[in-house]
Amino acid sequence: MKSSDPRAYLERQREAIDQYLLQLLEPGEEPTLLREAMRYSVTAGGKRLRPLLTIAAAETFGLSGQRVLPVACALELIHTYSLIHDDLPAMDDSALRRGRPTCHRVYGEAAAILAGDALLTLAFELVAGYGLREGCFERALQISLELARASGRRGMVGGQLLDLESEGRMIGLSELERIDSCKTGALLQVAVRCGAIAAGASPAVLKALSGYGSCLGLAFQITDDLLDLEGDAAEMGKEVGADRAREKATFPALLGAEAARKRTEELYHQALVYLNELERPAGLLQELARQLVFRNK
Repeated sequence: MKSSDPRAYLERQREAIDQYLLQLLEPGEEPTLLREAMRYSVTAGGKRLRPLLTIAAAETFGLSGQRVLPVACALELIHTYSLIHDDLPAMDDSALRRGRPTCHRVYGEAAAILAGDALLTLAFELVAGYGLREGCFERALQISLELARASGRRGMVGGQLLDLESEGRMIGLSELERIDSCKTGALLQVAVRCGAIAAGASPAVLKALSGYGSCLGLAFQITDDLLDLEGDAAEMGKEVGADRAREKATFPALLGAEAARKRTEELYHQALVYLNELERPAGLLQELARQLVFRNK
């Protein structure tokens, strides 16, 4: 870790991520409308939790955050692409994202779809370039495989479809956990794994970090459900009450708000138990767990 204060260090890394993303989307040979739509969505703000998890995991095992920035930012590009597509009329039909009109409201549906496509492919371009520059071909290949699996049919994309199919019908707790583990948890979990893979972590370490990431992913989604029910739209930068309006399956709807809140606390403490298995200081990962679970937007 570069600082005795994990929060201060993570804030500096957040700034480095923002700067890297700005440089990445400077004017080039791509169509202007496409670049503007990509840049609009990527620079709209956000907590940068996924790239920070990648950096924190890498730092925990001795690899500097600067070295792993391309991999970390690949996670943010995939996340942003998913938000653009998730906001489309055929999906959640959202008007606001991070306090601004959604991408399709500003640039049109076609440009928004293509911007999401371009961000997804750019993410894998970053990982491939990272492997070539660092000479870590096997690790870059493993990271690419993990990213593809977590973001694809059996991960985030599959989870989003299951989420859409669950609207307006009663489902059980196990099915809801499966949806959320795919839709939200898979990308958070792989963010941690990718940082550790870049640092050459062992299979035993990756197993413990998978448990940590799984707990965080589910806790993050439950907190998101609670904020949609109880949060302030101005503070969150997006509409609230959308889950209820679309009759989405959520933990508060299934368990009640208090029981859902208790479940997030249980998952948070279980995540810390997994970190204890690492047998090394993990202050950055502990701080990110706190930020993910106990947030107000």
